[in-house]
Amino acid sequence: MAWSRAIVAGALLFVLLGSPPKVLLGWPAELSELLGYALLVAATLWRIWCLVFIGGTKDGELATSGPYSVVRNPLYAGNFLGATGFGFAVEQPYLALALALLFFALYPRVVAKEEARLTEKFGEHYRSYCTRVPRWVPDWSLYKEPEIVFASPRHIRRGILDAMWFLWAFALWEFIETMHDTGLLPTFF
Repeated sequence: MAWSRAIVAGALLFVLLGSPPKVLLGWPAELSELLGYALLVAATLWRIWCLVFIGGTKDGELATSGPYSVVRNPLYAGNFLGATGFGFAVEQPYLALALALLFFALYPRVVAKEEARLTEKFGEHYRSYCTRVPRWVPDWSLYKEPEIVFASPRHIRRGILDAMWFLWAFALWEFIETMHDTGLLPTFF
């Protein structure tokens, strides 16, 4: 989504101009960075896992197995992990909170539009799926997967590259932080 990338660009601008505190809420900033990195890796792997189960059939058939068997919007759940993870990884817990709040402000509208489109396309099959599977919080007791998953290699490859932008944003932050630390990039606040 173009607007989600714009949000990340704004977050990068925020960290580009600022300097992270050395202690966050009474604990070392490195713990925030470690938590954030773990969330970024989890988000990336989660999104790749989702893409394996829709790999090229996103609009062709309703995905109801794998991550789609436990939550209706697993890709968006991955985006939430990645956005908040980014805030923690750059040692800015208030940015993590702001990104989480922004997620909850924007994504319900996105999901409502998608659910309307899927209801129109799949009818009763989708309505039945909605009654069984939660929208946001995974219910692992519902997990099911087929013996074999068929996926388009091209879509999987593109999906992996798309999922990696969380990690790329963090790598860019590390570069910016190094520029701040060496004095090559000024800090404004």
